[in-house]
Amino acid sequence: MCSPEESALLRLEEVFSATLARINSLVLQPLLAAAPEPSDPRGRECLLLLQQLHGRSQQLLEVTEESLHSLRERLRHPDTVGLGSLLLLHGAEGVLRVHLEYIKSYTSCVVVQAFQKTAKKRSEYWRGQRKALRQLLWGVSPEGSVGTALVQALRQPLSHHVQQYVVLLLSLGDSLGEHHPTRELVVHAATVFGDLQSFMRQELDQAVATQALWQALSSRQRDALCTPTRRLLQDSQDIPVTVAPLRAERVLLFDDVLVLLQGHSVHTFNLKLVWVDPERDGCTFHLFTPEEEFSFCFKDPQGQVVWQWKVTQAVCQALRGNKDFPVLGAGLEPSPPPTCRSMAYTFLAEGRLCQATYEGEWCQGRPHGKGTLKWPDGRNHVGNFCQGLEHGFGIRLVPQASEDKFDCYKCHWRQGSMCGYGICTAVTRCTKATSRRACGMGLGSSRAPRRPLSTASTRATGTRASGVATASGRTAIGASATLACGRPTSATARASWSPRQASATRGPSRRTRWWAQGSSSLTMTPCTRAPSPGTWPSWGR
Repeated sequence: MCSPEESALLRLEEVFSATLARINSLVLQPLLAAAPEPSDPRGRECLLLLQQLHGRSQQLLEVTEESLHSLRERLRHPDTVGLGSLLLLHGAEGVLRVHLEYIKSYTSCVVVQAFQKTAKKRSEYWRGQRKALRQLLWGVSPEGSVGTALVQALRQPLSHHVQQYVVLLLSLGDSLGEHHPTRELVVHAATVFGDLQSFMRQELDQAVATQALWQALSSRQRDALCTPTRRLLQDSQDIPVTVAPLRAERVLLFDDVLVLLQGHSVHTFNLKLVWVDPERDGCTFHLFTPEEEFSFCFKDPQGQVVWQWKVTQAVCQALRGNKDFPVLGAGLEPSPPPTCRSMAYTFLAEGRLCQATYEGEWCQGRPHGKGTLKWPDGRNHVGNFCQGLEHGFGIRLVPQASEDKFDCYKCHWRQGSMCGYGICTAVTRCTKATSRRACGMGLGSSRAPRRPLSTASTRATGTRASGVATASGRTAIGASATLACGRPTSATARASWSPRQASATRGPSRRTRWWAQGSSSLTMTPCTRAPSPGTWPSWGR
């Protein structure tokens, strides 16, 4: 014997299936018939979003028909077809995924006002469809705009449908005995659709808030920030915040980037490369990015707690790559975002890393661990990093200015400078040098002209002049060797370098990270202490 809740679910699915079919013929098909102008990129974007929404609507209609079929079979054969055969129970996760895809497509259309912009192209047609639209809706003023009616036509039936799912499934679970074999399935399905209801409410609120923001911003700012999938999470106009040292006029937290508006300038920071300092300093918390450090200051602790929590959860969500379900910050085990991450980033600020791309491990906004650093001029460094500087074993490739060849330096680094024993594989011939600086050749972007080889120097290098120069530990301290360029050098100067000189330029309103400052060339001085041959320093392991 079937329960009244199962009969109610059958009627609910029948009504929703018919409503989806009417929405498709009355709303989506006419919207898709409005072809955009070839020179209108926004119009083409709206059309693509509507086509995607139409496809998601068809999927939702198909899964509703499947659910309807399983309910009819259950009501026709209650003795042979069990309650667990209902698609809403055994396939709740699949039904949930279809609903989530539809909601995602619908809210993207809401954010960019795809319904309103497309309806303007056929305003006469839509004015004649007001009466038919009102039959799909309730509580909508007949004097409202056509765009508002279209938005509600796709939102209201779905919201009501999911709400009735939850009510009927909870009632069905209460009607079953505690030890009924399918009671657990019913309770699980009620929980799933209850979470869907919360998720849909949050998504719709975020979409409406994001749409309102795009209308409030200038056209230049809107063009720089507006994307269909981006959602506003927090606005400094709701909870004021002061950002130092940038002095931003407005702070916007989206689900993928943090935005600081300063006049006509728009500063965006990828949340995957934003670190939140867990320490609190009164009504202030601190953020780290690869090139800047910011302090977010508030008038009261409550505002500081809200902003810090939302930024932290947004960073976690961005790193996971999926929206939190059912709401932001929800999860079985909420945890702070990881301190160490693996990402790629191209530096923009002036300094030794300007336009260089780092790909590898990060810690608190600095390259830390194994990674690769590439400059636009062809220089390449692969190895270990510590607190933003080359530290440990690394391989540096430096391109030749006039030849399609590279100088290769395999050695240890200490705080951004070469240090200790290493191997130099260079095009220029050297005998006992592990550094091109010893031959007047730097590792930076500026290159010194090569000296022609003399007869004496050729005899000094002999057959080993092909380019491999190693720092041998067998040379006595104070003994001298003659380089290919004809300049003598002592054994104490082998493979030893000093830290780079800092010569950073700082923007008027940003604080550049100290480790990214300095020039791009390296200076070399003798080491005071060298490791034993065959051993590596502890910092290079």
